[in-house]
Amino acid sequence: MAPGGGAPDNVPEIVVSGVVVLNQGRAWVSAARVLVPATGQFVSCGNIAPGARCATGFPDQQYRGYPVEFTWSQEGAIHSTGELNIDVPAEAIESGRASLRVWIMGPGSAAVEVVALSEAP
Repeated sequence: MAPGGGAPDNVPEIVVSGVVVLNQGRAWVSAARVLVPATGQFVSCGNIAPGARCATGFPDQQYRGYPVEFTWSQEGAIHSTGELNIDVPAEAIESGRASLRVWIMGPGSAAVEVVALSEAP
């Protein structure tokens, strides 16, 4: 990353235009939110049933390489991934367009990945 917590160097030229949150756990998820702390931008989903997903699109956003944080509520507790640096796969760089995919495996367990838009569910 650049000094002072700025954007990383050598950021791929892609745009991100959506988020898919998949609840693979056995309990309902609520208040699911993907946040870019450096900019304050976020997207959120209200309630996601076990085995279901929430998908939301938004106007194209230029990817700037900042870390993201995913937070959600499940079984009465608030969970967070903390700030994550996300690798951008070659397929997303080649297509120039991507979506974020968030997997919730259970309370306190989630992963975030960048997916080439042509591969997004």
